Amino acid sequence: MPEHVAERPSGYALRHVLLALALLLNFRTFQFFPGMAHVQEAWFILCALAFVMIYPAWKLSKGLRFSHFELYMLATMLILVALPAWQARAEFGQPLAYGILSRRFVALVAALCLLLNGLRYRIVRIADLEGALLTAAWGTWLLYSAIEIFLNPANYWDPQKHFVLMAGGNPAFALPGEFILFGFMYYILRGARTGNAKDFLLAAILFAPTFAAGGTGRMATLSLLASLGFFLYRWLPVGRFWSIAAKFSLIAALGIGLAYAVAPAFITQRVAAYSDAFRVTLTGTEVSDVSANVRLLQVLTALPYIQKHPLLGNGVLSAQWYGGEQSLLGDLFNSSDIGLVGGVFIFGGLGLIALAYQFRFAARAARRLSPSIRSPLADATKAFLLYVAISSFSACYFAFNPEKTLFFITLLVGISLQAREQGDDFKEMGLCNPQEPALSV
Repeated sequence: MPEHVAERPSGYALRHVLLALALLLNFRTFQFFPGMAHVQEAWFILCALAFVMIYPAWKLSKGLRFSHFELYMLATMLILVALPAWQARAEFGQPLAYGILSRRFVALVAALCLLLNGLRYRIVRIADLEGALLTAAWGTWLLYSAIEIFLNPANYWDPQKHFVLMAGGNPAFALPGEFILFGFMYYILRGARTGNAKDFLLAAILFAPTFAAGGTGRMATLSLLASLGFFLYRWLPVGRFWSIAAKFSLIAALGIGLAYAVAPAFITQRVAAYSDAFRVTLTGTEVSDVSANVRLLQVLTALPYIQKHPLLGNGVLSAQWYGGEQSLLGDLFNSSDIGLVGGVFIFGGLGLIALAYQFRFAARAARRLSPSIRSPLADATKAFLLYVAISSFSACYFAFNPEKTLFFITLLVGISLQAREQGDDFKEMGLCNPQEPALSV
């Protein structure tokens, strides 16, 4: 953890833990864990009640002033609920009530409206959010490591739930890794700025179990490398960038060589998976990789519906209504598996463009940060958002998990707001040398 967090009294540590738990619930991290479904539903209700009871009164007390981003989030909530519910009724005959209730996670976006105002009026401190994010990163890393070591996924396999999924015919835990990935980016970028080898070690510790468990998808890995490479190239001197790139490539080659010596079948399988993914994408023909072929079939299933409703989409089918997508469109169909195609299938071209507009606010907040102000939190937030934008071609993360991307955009907006005020909270963030090259988006 950053020094400024570690040196604070224990009360701050408790605040970070509580905020980390709130973030984990708002990211639906444990939604599919055994026994956690009711806890997640209770969090949905709590967020909805907080929004209904607190938000209107708060805005009235402040003179009903809304930022453009705040208005956008309110509009996004309407798009996420009304559009897919209405379209599912029009195309499949699903009652509106099923469509609306299936979108109850939108209460998490409503909670971000409260967070945005908390950041604007300095009720929520940037430094505390930084500590909470790192606490969530290390907390989930410890939990997931224990799960992988001590539990057998075959004992928890249930086709109706998503705690364990089938990967290559074998059951594997499906453990959301957003916070671990954010922590990895945080330490990598901080280490690149400061040259501190400890940060690179912390990044390696966070990332190694994820890779060993096969938890990094093909597009996710490429998106991660592209995002980090982009930012490192933008603000590092050219010589230093290529020096780091060469060292990283050498370490990666040695690591892959060592892994091949220990588990050649695993490495061969991973390389073949990348090859098959590219062949399916470029040629549209079947390959030996079952998962790649399934995605091809899913795309072919979705295309007729996209042609029928290209602008507004076909909506979301609730699993409580005749079994949802799998029952009506085939057992293998899952719109969230086919990236932008799935996004257009659900929301249509217009709806997807409206949801993608959130990245416009991220870019605007990044530009508003003064070149003299740098922090690992701001760097990692930008890198994570770029990673999401790139990987959305295969995952459409911003449409299917908007509460997660909108959180990081809210955080970036909050950093921009508090940085301009130059409050004590922002000064404590462990800023790097102002003379370093500026990182801008």
